[in-house]
Amino acid sequence: MEEPMLTELTGQGWMQILSQSFTTPAELPFVLSKRSLSVEKLVRLAQTSACDDEPYGRKILFKSPEIEVMLAKWSYQASASPHNHGFSKGLIWFVQGDFSERHFIFSEGELKSSGEPVQFKEGSVAQVVSNDIHSCCPVKDGVSLHIYSPAIQKMKVWDLKNRETLTVADECGAWIPKDLKLIANRVKWN
Repeated sequence: MEEPMLTELTGQGWMQILSQSFTTPAELPFVLSKRSLSVEKLVRLAQTSACDDEPYGRKILFKSPEIEVMLAKWSYQASASPHNHGFSKGLIWFVQGDFSERHFIFSEGELKSSGEPVQFKEGSVAQVVSNDIHSCCPVKDGVSLHIYSPAIQKMKVWDLKNRETLTVADECGAWIPKDLKLIANRVKWN
């Protein structure tokens, strides 16, 4: 059964949550708790999105052209592929479990690590900026809440094995899709 509170939140409500929290990301859990969205509710809801085939299961809580809210249930130590979020910015709340995030730069046909991995303890919030390339991985398993504005479009995923950049369908997560219909475009690296 759908959590009643989630159906009450409109696009305008989610935009208010994002705007109230974007400049001070650590405030996101507090802002959500004022709307009765607790860690317990999110963890319970995430259990319905578990996925064995991919690094994480996705549950879209709200989506409009202006905003996308996605809950992810991560498999044990499963890493997302390096990816960006198109032109979107937003926040990632690491609801349950500790996570590691790595940033990358794509230059001259090579994807290179940019700096040391950043560690996020359970409850931490990370900012997402447009076109930043990153990858997340839970230390064990975990749950994360993602709020993006505008809704993600034309996300790119970097395929290290085949040395190519894939533009994936909007409903695809941050992984190399097995279903070729989810690949909108592919560009080989030099």
